[in-house]
Amino acid sequence: MTKLDIVKLKTMFSALANEKRIKIIELCSQKERNVTEISKILNLNYSITVEYTSMLSKVNLISKIRKNDRTVTIRPLIRLNNNGEVIKI
Repeated sequence: MTKLDIVKLKTMFSALANEKRIKIIELCSQKERNVTEISKILNLNYSITVEYTSMLSKVNLISKIRKNDRTVTIRPLIRLNNNGEVIKI
């Protein structure tokens, strides 16, 4: 494993070290959501939600899709099953 691989893994684990960021993945696994929806459901400040989704996107756990009306839709790149196991989609 290279030093770069270790840094990537460390960044991914850091992204998953926060319960709210895991909840974002879980919410988006149910259906695509936008940042406003996520912030309301999780009772988070909009800017914090943008920061969290950016972090998750950076490590390829979600993708952000910008719509014409400037809405950013979040789509998960992984799913969590009922046992808490990660499934790559």
